Amino acid sequence: MTTTLTTTDAYAPAVDPKTFALAHLLTTLAQDAIFAMSCGAGMGVLEGLGKRRGEAYGAVLAGHRLNTMSGEFDPWVVEMTRAMAPVYAPVWLPMGDVLREKVTLEVGARGLRSIFSSKPSDKDVQRVKRLGTLAMRVLRTIFLADNPLDAEESRMLAAFCASLGLPEVDAQALFDEVPIPAEQFDVYGDIEPPIAKALVRGAWLAAAYDQIDPREEHVVRVLASKLNIGAMDLEVFRNEVIEQLDARRIAGLATVDAIRYVLADRIPGYGYVLAEKTGMLLVPRRFRDEALAPLNSGVAVTLAKRYRLPAEDRPIVLAIAWAAANLEDPSISRRALLRARHDRFAQDIGEDGNRARLVVDEWFGDLLGPAAEGY
Repeated sequence: MTTTLTTTDAYAPAVDPKTFALAHLLTTLAQDAIFAMSCGAGMGVLEGLGKRRGEAYGAVLAGHRLNTMSGEFDPWVVEMTRAMAPVYAPVWLPMGDVLREKVTLEVGARGLRSIFSSKPSDKDVQRVKRLGTLAMRVLRTIFLADNPLDAEESRMLAAFCASLGLPEVDAQALFDEVPIPAEQFDVYGDIEPPIAKALVRGAWLAAAYDQIDPREEHVVRVLASKLNIGAMDLEVFRNEVIEQLDARRIAGLATVDAIRYVLADRIPGYGYVLAEKTGMLLVPRRFRDEALAPLNSGVAVTLAKRYRLPAEDRPIVLAIAWAAANLEDPSISRRALLRARHDRFAQDIGEDGNRARLVVDEWFGDLLGPAAEGY
């Protein structure tokens, strides 16, 4: 099912151009918030993402159209993953652990060093090239071990490659590199234990994203051997990844249902799009059909306390649903309706909905306020 995201209040024909621009910015912020909170680090990442996306928000206010969650999903995911790389790389991205070990030039180019220089050091560049190249080769080899690359695997490769922050020529060459067998992985130089662990965990995550194929497992084991990772540690990492995927399944299912419940009267419509795309971000591929089948069949959400979520996951589920609810720049009366639904879902999962709404609304206000002052 293909649905084009449209809005009601924000894009009415007789809207003042300045109000239109701010409403368009709110739509962008809502989608950015959904992505940021899908990354697995809580709601505290919103501030960092807002700073990283400043130029994009300025472009929206100037009337430029950006890639969107609803329209150009693949390039949007690549852009957003790169923006989040130095803030908190997504937990659903294979090799995201490698990025979180500062194997990215996005940190240097926009971090404290940028006060003195806009260029990362040669040492940093060589480190990211060496470790990033190895991670990309592992990902590509695992993805190709059982079948040709599909659209989702290509998106994952592009997102990781872009997040390294390499010069465009180097990044393109790395993305276009031909696959090599696992036995030919060039593991040279000292690789710190945390990075070796991140590489193996990323390899397991890539293999387990659908189901672990014996050919994919072979690649992981060859990599572990080259990194001097023992058999016991290798199994520990595997079990950690499986547990992580199982936990994300529950949180993802709850989030999709939260969006469906709050935006029930926008399905079919943009509520469908947001629920579907959020499911693609949050729900591991091996559980995706389970998450999207009720959406595709039009089955209504029933509140029956089905989700037993950890305390840290509940606010994120509600924050994502509230961001989705605000995408159309709802009127005051519609916000009251959305809030009532949001509260009912919050009560069903045993959480205070007001806490999540407050964080999201404050972030919207922090970015919309200065933008409005510019007019």
